[in-house]
Amino acid sequence: MRRITKGQEPEELRRWKEAEVLENLTYANMPKTEVKRQMLVEQGYLCAYTMQRISTPDDCHIEHVVPRSQPNQPPHMDIDYANLLACIPSNTPGHKPLIDNFPYGAPKKGGTHVDMNNFVSPLQEDVERRFQYAADGSVKHLGNDSAAESTIKILRLDHKELVDLRKAAIEERVLDVDLSAHEAEALSRAIMTADVAGRIPEFCLAISQVALWYATRMHEIN
Repeated sequence: MRRITKGQEPEELRRWKEAEVLENLTYANMPKTEVKRQMLVEQGYLCAYTMQRISTPDDCHIEHVVPRSQPNQPPHMDIDYANLLACIPSNTPGHKPLIDNFPYGAPKKGGTHVDMNNFVSPLQEDVERRFQYAADGSVKHLGNDSAAESTIKILRLDHKELVDLRKAAIEERVLDVDLSAHEAEALSRAIMTADVAGRIPEFCLAISQVALWYATRMHEIN
């Protein structure tokens, strides 16, 4: 997962909280489109968990890092912008794939109880150092990091469909283009940067890590 830095809550959300009576401050009543729009900018138009492309607010749903069903939450945690992420798939009527029975990512996590011991959030500063992606698209936790290991299972980041998508992106950007060591090192940095439209390439962290591995391999060969 790529690290996400949250900004201040959207102005529309702030105004709604200030104007709404207390009993109506619920997730069901929350203005969601502007919230999703700002999160996409913060996330480089990538799914917070899978790093897949999200083009528009209609292509995603709002994910609660700490599930709404989790007990003993602070008041209004369900509308706390710091607890919200944009994730695939869409929950907009008529959009596919359907969120029900989606095999990985936020829908797979669902209402699973999460804390620092079993889940690594993309909001955590060290998230990019806790997972290792390989050239075959696979992902593993590093060292004895039980929370990262559990996160892979909770989100099914090792699901074959997702692994195959990462592998294809890695091959297209790294393995099939005959890069030099210098070019691979440059790619590992550039791939983590947004373009002029604010979009970061899909599976950016996986590509970045494999590009660095490839550069090291080229240095050893030469």
